[in-house]
Amino acid sequence: MRSVLRALTVLRQLNINNGATIRDLHRSTQISRTALYRILRTLCSAGYLVADSDIESYRLTPLVRQLSEGFNEDSWISEIAGPLLDELQKKVIWPTDLFAFFDDTMIMRRTTRRISPWTIDRAWVGLRTPVLVTACGRVYLAFQPDDIADGVLQRLAGSQHPDDTLAKEPRAVRQMLRKVRQDGYALREKSFMPETGSIAVPVLVDGQARCAIAITYIASAKSAKDVIETYLPLLQATARQISDGIAKS
Repeated sequence: MRSVLRALTVLRQLNINNGATIRDLHRSTQISRTALYRILRTLCSAGYLVADSDIESYRLTPLVRQLSEGFNEDSWISEIAGPLLDELQKKVIWPTDLFAFFDDTMIMRRTTRRISPWTIDRAWVGLRTPVLVTACGRVYLAFQPDDIADGVLQRLAGSQHPDDTLAKEPRAVRQMLRKVRQDGYALREKSFMPETGSIAVPVLVDGQARCAIAITYIASAKSAKDVIETYLPLLQATARQISDGIAKS
């Protein structure tokens, strides 16, 4: 059973960082190199991975798609949000993303990085990011009922991950979330992925955030003030369109 869980962990990491090396996987999974070699060899022989022996990197093959054939994505993401995010990206040029909350993290469910000419960071559908230092995480949590937000913060306060440290300062977190809710948008913490910036707004259903959408930009190219003035109205309009689409579906 443990070997199966380890293999799934490796597949998840390669979904985030396709083309990772043994060293990358060892760092991200904490699985020993000996065990990694064994797992990767098995996945390669089964056809789920292909190895580049020159640099000891591994890539997923199309066969992994069969693992998700029984899973139906929320239809509103592909049918409603997806086309609207594509339209938004054409207007702003920068990549647009949709993140949903799961297991006390924010998971990328949709991105236009594949079509944006201004994409500079590597991010994949399925990428997990922390809640309290990301724009999407902050705006999602700010638009949750108090009991739900309190539960998330209590769990994060018990986390040892450095990106969850803010949860140990409940007064500061509450002040930050109140401001985000008042503003209607959130910006990413500057210390997290400092090369880029991000602005996010909630997609509201009955007054509660279903997910969050964001625009990511090069931090040195745009000031926060410019981003708010130029892109926030477009981002909010797209969020309203997604909300309306969900309500009608």
